[in-house]
Amino acid sequence: MNKTLIFFIAGNPSVPGVYDPFINHLTQSLEGDSLVETEILLHIGQRDSPSEKLKKIHLTDVIGDHRNTILESIKVKSPDRIILIGHSLGSTICISLTEELSPLVDQFIYLCPFLGPEKQNEKYLKIFKNPLSRFSLKTGSHLILSNKKISNVFFRNWLGENKMNNHIIAEIKKRNYLSHFFILLSGYFKDFDSLQIKKVIPKLDPEKSFFLFAKEDLWVPLGNINLLPKGSKYEVLDNISHDFCLFEDEYKSVSSVLKTIIKL
Repeated sequence: MNKTLIFFIAGNPSVPGVYDPFINHLTQSLEGDSLVETEILLHIGQRDSPSEKLKKIHLTDVIGDHRNTILESIKVKSPDRIILIGHSLGSTICISLTEELSPLVDQFIYLCPFLGPEKQNEKYLKIFKNPLSRFSLKTGSHLILSNKKISNVFFRNWLGENKMNNHIIAEIKKRNYLSHFFILLSGYFKDFDSLQIKKVIPKLDPEKSFFLFAKEDLWVPLGNINLLPKGSKYEVLDNISHDFCLFEDEYKSVSSVLKTIIKL
């Protein structure tokens, strides 16, 4: 039986466990003549909430960490087919690694691909960029998390009613998680400028790439479709949000699309 290894690179923040229901559902839907194994890759500084506080985290650090993990796993497991999927910031990382990993990877799938700060979300990201507002926001976040009732109300209003809110709250309360999250976001503007993601996009192989967009997405404008290489395969779903992984009906919709796209 052929063995397919699917790497899934999470978005930011990459809270452990949030993507499990989606990936489990996708894996089950792909079961058949091929043995499917998935690995969810979380970002450095977020995956285990390490006790050691990192002073700097740039996207290049995150990309390099994922590259090493992927290459080592491929070496150890020797799969017959390899699929690389990224969500949001995870798509950024996939795009950055595509040229290098293309000889090894059979398919690249980009879900709600975040290609850098846009006018519609710059005002939010600038809060993280400014040291004073970043400190105020971090202090406020700790105050919210310190009160169970307030934190539940805040996350319910922010992310909507979903089964993962209590889990998310518990995870981001762990030591250094918020600090690492804020450090990474603070460098987004410079980091994305250096990566030049929008210049890399047109060079992607349309035969090996698939893009999925949410119709209403604060972080990923549909205008980015115009950047895709000629002949690219993509789909726009009007029944999902950027955070589709939190809602069963939404991640099942995404899973249904991917089932028709993924070649085993």
